[in-house]
Amino acid sequence: MKVLFIDLSGTIYTYHGNKEIVEKKIKTLGNICQILGTKVILSSALKEAIDEKTMETDIEELKQLFLLFEKYGIDCIGRTPTVRRKIHGNSCLPIPWKEDEIRLCLYYNPDIEAFCVLDDYDTKNWKKSDLEKVKDHLVTMQFYSENENEEGIQESHIEEIKKVLTKENKYRYW
Repeated sequence: MKVLFIDLSGTIYTYHGNKEIVEKKIKTLGNICQILGTKVILSSALKEAIDEKTMETDIEELKQLFLLFEKYGIDCIGRTPTVRRKIHGNSCLPIPWKEDEIRLCLYYNPDIEAFCVLDDYDTKNWKKSDLEKVKDHLVTMQFYSENENEEGIQESHIEEIKKVLTKENKYRYW
């Protein structure tokens, strides 16, 4: 099975995103999933509002998202578990740590042969990154651009995603 780990902010929900733009991004994601034969796992902070076992939510915006996923043939098979880390000593509140969440998801789902992480991540400072260990499987999007057509997931990302999905999944056994 091939999986896309998706952070919704910056891929689907962008700075200029309104209802029509969000649906266009979801349609693009659906096209990519159909062409590449991938399923989706949510790695977004919004996942906290989604039950890990049932994938149910009380948040209307997320209910609409799932309806659009269904409309465009996106098979959302789950969400990553929540893993928190303290990164600045004991005085700092724990923050979600995506690479550990993805690792756990890969560990508990050995049928995932290939994966790609879609995120609007600043790749300039890997030392503070919660995606440093999976950077070889990361395709980044823009949350903000002066040109709203450059924001979020684009059809132009398909070749980069396709290339990432051919990489060996060496992360299953961290």
